[in-house]
Parts: sequence; structure tokens; C-alpha cells
Amino acid sequence: MFRSLFAVVLIVWAGAVVAHDHNRADLSNWFEKLHDRKGDLCCDGSEAMHLPEVDWEINGNRYRVRVPTTPGGFQRAMAGAANVETEWVYVPDEAVIDEPNRANVTLVWPLYGPTGVSVRCFVPGTMT
Repeated sequence: MFRSLFAVVLIVWAGAVVAHDHNRADLSNWFEKLHDRKGDLCCDGSEAMHLPEVDWEINGNRYRVRVPTTPGGFQRAMAGAANVETEWVYVPDEAVIDEPNRANVTLVWPLYGPTGVSVRCFVPGTMT
């Protein structure tokens, strides 16, 4: 049963993972100015993943997100693939973007390196 539930969640998640909506040109300037708490820019939004509510949470006083485990998985997820391996990753406090979320969807910028996946920037959505 757990496997079936996980498969359904993964399919729903993969369908919801998309890049910045290029049809929303009104948000381009907002994306280009987003920066984390250290002052580092997050990029233009083209690398941002949109996360449904089931793929992010507040655990204690920290955010946690479910993202693809590898850069190849990230690329496949961004292209709409449903069979992408994911893992839960804690969002560093300095990666949280404090300004209001104009995109109205949770956004995360995963960062892949030699020690695995981490989070470069994160814009929380609303939990309903």
C-alpha cells in the first residue's frame, strides 16, 4: 500500500513541478530581484521548481522540501517526468526568501554538488 501511495504522490508531484511560468512576463522582474537572506540572487526563476503542498512542510521551526536527488532527476522532473527519485531536504535559514510570494506557489531552487542536494533559495507558499 505504501508503494502505491508513494507512486501516486510522485506522479502528482512530478506533474506540478514546472519552471517559472514564462507566460507571466509580469513576474520576470520580481524573479530577477529575488535574493536569499545573505543577499545572494536566486536567478531568474527558470530553475525554480513549483512545489505542491505535499512536497514541503514546516518541521519544528524549519522548512523541509522534497526535491529530486540528482541533477539528471531535476532535469527530468522539470520536463514533466513522473519517475524521479526524490528526497526530503531541510532548507537552510539563509535560503528562505522573506518577501511576499507574488507567484502564489511554493518555489525552491535546488543546488546539486559533491555532497548531494541542498537548497539555494526557497519561497514558501501558503498551507491550506
